[in-house]
Amino acid sequence: MKKWILALSLLPMAATAQQRFTIEGKIADWKGTDSLMLIRHLGADFTQERVVAKDGHFTYTGEFTTHGTIAFRLDHPGRPDRKNVSRDNISLWLEPGTITITGRDSLKTAAIKGGQLNTDAVALKKATDPISAKLSSLRMNAMKATEEERASPAFKKVDEEYAKLVGELIAANADFIRKHPNSPVALAALKQLAGPRIDYEKIAPLYEGMSAKMKASADGTELGERLRVAAQTTTGVVMPNFVSYDTLRAPLELKTVLAGSKLTLVDFWASWCGPCRAENPNVVKAFEAFNAKGFNIISVSLDDNAGRWKAAIIKDGMPWYHVSSLQKWDEPIAKQFGVNAVPDNFLLDEKGKVVGRGLKGEALYKAIEARLR
Repeated sequence: MKKWILALSLLPMAATAQQRFTIEGKIADWKGTDSLMLIRHLGADFTQERVVAKDGHFTYTGEFTTHGTIAFRLDHPGRPDRKNVSRDNISLWLEPGTITITGRDSLKTAAIKGGQLNTDAVALKKATDPISAKLSSLRMNAMKATEEERASPAFKKVDEEYAKLVGELIAANADFIRKHPNSPVALAALKQLAGPRIDYEKIAPLYEGMSAKMKASADGTELGERLRVAAQTTTGVVMPNFVSYDTLRAPLELKTVLAGSKLTLVDFWASWCGPCRAENPNVVKAFEAFNAKGFNIISVSLDDNAGRWKAAIIKDGMPWYHVSSLQKWDEPIAKQFGVNAVPDNFLLDEKGKVVGRGLKGEALYKAIEARLR
């Protein structure tokens, strides 16, 4: 049965003239013939090829017009001496000239040498891998813990350690980005750090520190546009007004909901979204506790089926304002404010200024309570 390689996507950057590259591999302890799978991605397109390694030697030559990554994976499940083949993979950056992969017994632990891009990538990996390994270990231990163990005071220390390591990982990436303003590797790291929901205050300064060349690249331009959108809803900014259609298909504006409210939650969800439905009881609890004190909600649904949308509102007991254009991920309000994942929300004060985002469960309840005492 074919097994396909897990590869990092080629990250589209500024177009350049077509350039040639050669990858030379040598895994010293491999004997005989081994099969490697290779995949190159460019946007939504990808190609995949099989590369043969003989006594650990393999060569791959190609051309590229945009910088990005390419990956190899050992694909030899029939060999009893090749254990954990699905995990034996390596990725590297494409750049002109010769790139070498040199290892003793696996791709995963092999060393990569090439030009400046791969030098940068190796430096970033060296700075972040130890932290990532600790995070992975903590995550695995947490998954094995019982409910009783997770409720113990000792487990709280695990949570604190995990949060500390996440902070260290973010700091390591940010430090690399600041020190490599003209590197596509740094821009790729910044995009990953930004994630689906941009923290404008943290990402914007790092983006501004990138070179004009990186900002003008395809990825740089895309990230710049996302930051422009995110600037509309950063903390302390008045959220722009929007209009959509309620369950009776009558137009409803945000400013109508804000009028007379001391605190308003703009809630993004969908009936088909499991995490949204799991969070709805917490939102209902907050509404019931604070509505009489001036708390209101307008929920924006990313549904595309009016029947399922309305049924979910009733089933989950959500007695507040609801709107949707019934266009799923093409929902205009979601696009307007850069909402790329649900559940998500914005908490607004009486003037419509953003005072919180992405608040869930107890954090949402406490944030509302603190402002409506």
